[in-house]
Amino acid sequence: MKAHIVTWIASVISACIVGGAWVYTHPTPRMARVDMGSLFDEQKQALADQIKPGMSEQEQKALFMSATAYASRVEEALTILAKECGCAVLNSAAILRLPESHSTGIPDMTARVRELVGRKQ
Repeated sequence: MKAHIVTWIASVISACIVGGAWVYTHPTPRMARVDMGSLFDEQKQALADQIKPGMSEQEQKALFMSATAYASRVEEALTILAKECGCAVLNSAAILRLPESHSTGIPDMTARVRELVGRKQ
């Protein structure tokens, strides 16, 4: 009887060691999602508010340059976010379906990207 208990304890400990090694060597991929559509919709609205009839060519160029600069700031912010979280950054539009509770384990980092973009202006 005593040998069975010792064998059982050794088996449980061995299983825990193997399981722990498996989890350690096969980490779950880390991901974050960003709603790129809302970011660019906000920028599009801001640009639309600045457009006025009879704009000079200089004003049009300035508007175009601000749109280009915004896209560059978003790209930089996504790079910073990926480094900060050590994760892959997905566009929310790439996620086909979420459960009702939205507890997917993929955090929405749109606000952080918005903060980083605003800081670089």
